[in-house]
Amino acid sequence: MEIMTKGIAVPAGVGKALEVLPGETVIFKAVSADTDGAYTLIEVTDEPQAGPPLHLHRREDEAFYILEGTFAFQIGDRTMTATAGWFMTAPKGVPHSYKNIGTTPARMLTLFVPAGIENFFEDLSKLTAAGTLDIDNIVAVSKKQGIELVSPTLQH
Repeated sequence: MEIMTKGIAVPAGVGKALEVLPGETVIFKAVSADTDGAYTLIEVTDEPQAGPPLHLHRREDEAFYILEGTFAFQIGDRTMTATAGWFMTAPKGVPHSYKNIGTTPARMLTLFVPAGIENFFEDLSKLTAAGTLDIDNIVAVSKKQGIELVSPTLQH
């Protein structure tokens, strides 16, 4: 891997935004092309009751930093309620999920190491935009990225 020689500066509110699931929007802050494949950083906004089902990554370690709102998290066998300032990790191979359990939109930064998961979010957003988001399509798009759905519903 080549050492990065350029810095990244992304102002607030800037970055490619995609609705990846109903009620869940991601904004790309740094992607593979920006980090020489080292990591992907996104800002996630979830409307109340939104969030992904229990799943695991075969390729990426994932880290979460809560900016605002209240999320219910499951990481492995552990469940927790996380608010602004919380930091959690979900190593590759560990099932995890989260859901905004507040009454207003909740936001967090999510880091994936190594980079490349932006392709998954691109594919998922195309299904959402086309109105073809169903469990079979989610499974197919997830499998392509090395993501496995453990359960189609949150386990809180």
